[in-house]
Amino acid sequence: MSATDRRALLRLAAGALLLPIVAAVPSRAATPERFAPPAGPMRYTRRLERELRGGARFVVSRSFAVRFRPEAAGFRVEGEQVDVVVEAPEALAEFVRLERERRELGLFPLLLDLAGAIAGGAGTPIATQLEAAVREAFAELETRPRDPDERAELGRFVSIFHQSAGRLVTALPQDLFAPEPTPRTERRAIAVPGGDAGEVAVTFTAARDPATGLMREALREVVTTLEGDRRQTLERWTLTPLL
Repeated sequence: MSATDRRALLRLAAGALLLPIVAAVPSRAATPERFAPPAGPMRYTRRLERELRGGARFVVSRSFAVRFRPEAAGFRVEGEQVDVVVEAPEALAEFVRLERERRELGLFPLLLDLAGAIAGGAGTPIATQLEAAVREAFAELETRPRDPDERAELGRFVSIFHQSAGRLVTALPQDLFAPEPTPRTERRAIAVPGGDAGEVAVTFTAARDPATGLMREALREVVTTLEGDRRQTLERWTLTPLL
């Protein structure tokens, strides 16, 4: 691996690490719209799409069967993972296998207030296989005939990428389940070790079901620009009846 490639890889890793810091665009005050989620089960899907070098993409889509159970202070959202789809370049085949096997157990339950805003609950995905997955990825890298510096950098990338992907989930928009109809954007200047500087722009847009006030679909776009290198991460959420 050339020095140029190493620097590019480290910039990509640094960009991934920065995403969780700025991923949560502040929500606006809740609107007085009706919020009355259905009693039946729904399918909640989160799709994370990360742009990689050379135009390749890493995509993880997880679906959960969820129920909104009324409580005195609002609603309790319970959910269980029912499906996972992972897409990535062949070079990340081992990482794809690990993600497909991982079950997200820490996202639910979530607590919503009467207006549908997230008020508490779990909300911190703790993958029971995370440490084992990272150790296994490192072990796989160590068995390959690579230069020691290259193995170290690839290991660092895998670790940062995996941690950032998981931490990004924890920063759910507070109004995700009852979102504002007006798009909102936040921009922040960033700096990383080595003197590089750039910007992160985060935009959140969503649509609500007029009958229930519940989110139907939402999109969060994170664009990281470092020294002219532009990377995009997309998070898409959908809520549909569970058939």
